[in-house]
Amino acid sequence: MFKNLKDYLEQIDHYLVVKEGKNEILSEIKSHILEKTEKEFGQITEDSLGKVITHYGRPKKVAEKYLDGYQIISPTFKKYLFLYTGILFMLHLSLSILSVLNGWMNFMFFPFFFIPDMGFIELMSYVPMAFVYDFGLVSLFLYVVTQSKRDIKLPWPRLKVSAPSAPEKKRTKPKVIDLILMLIGFSLVVFAYLRYHNLFFVSLDLKSPASLLNPEASKWYSLFLITFIGCEIIGYSFRFFTQSDWVPLVINAFYLLLIWIILNNPIDNAYVGIQGSNLNLVNSLIKVFGGFALALLAVLAAIDFTKSLIRIIRKKMAA
Repeated sequence: MFKNLKDYLEQIDHYLVVKEGKNEILSEIKSHILEKTEKEFGQITEDSLGKVITHYGRPKKVAEKYLDGYQIISPTFKKYLFLYTGILFMLHLSLSILSVLNGWMNFMFFPFFFIPDMGFIELMSYVPMAFVYDFGLVSLFLYVVTQSKRDIKLPWPRLKVSAPSAPEKKRTKPKVIDLILMLIGFSLVVFAYLRYHNLFFVSLDLKSPASLLNPEASKWYSLFLITFIGCEIIGYSFRFFTQSDWVPLVINAFYLLLIWIILNNPIDNAYVGIQGSNLNLVNSLIKVFGGFALALLAVLAAIDFTKSLIRIIRKKMAA
């Protein structure tokens, strides 16, 4: 066989993803090219074959003509691909964040999850790889379902993530009165902190309120609360100008960073106590329930972060 014809057929073979009849297709293409060459040039040579091959079409385009009707993943599974990837990635991301926050060692649920022992910086590089893995895993599953040729009804969980092909529900418009009330409340919180350097009290004595926490813990956790409320107000304010999914994505990413900073800078024996209380017991309870509350906030922020990320990706791919 002539070298240029052999190379051309090998390239077409690379794109022919069919289970049966591949050799027959290649033989048919070979015969067409040889017949056309002989008809147009009278004899078959490397040069004459090269000219015919050039006009015959690119290998990928030629192969596509024989793949009409053959599907790797059924187009009807397109929505399932994004939905299932989003659900899997949401679980993956939540477990990863909980692992970082609670210092879990290597966590594995084969073959779906493997979460190594890592810090926040490592998490930033781990998350994109986790998304690619989840997308590939779902694609493999849908490929198997498509190739089985069976009428399989896949479950469709109801998640509030709008499909790109459907008209997206608009978020509730922000109200000026709500923003004013939020700013008033925020101002009162900031005023209380500036006056008492603390937001956690066990009495309402305005002249000298008794603090629930020691001075270091009071300052640290009060600043955390003020920052958290401030971010919420900023996110709400942005909704007057844009409904972009980038806003909740960035805000929730900042929440996760803030929670990570708090959990990685604990203050021992933060509770100063009330008369007659058991300091050790109360400090232990505060540590347990405080960690649980922050972990819950982290999971909620991770879910909102993932939803926003999925919307952004789906809109980009649908554009």
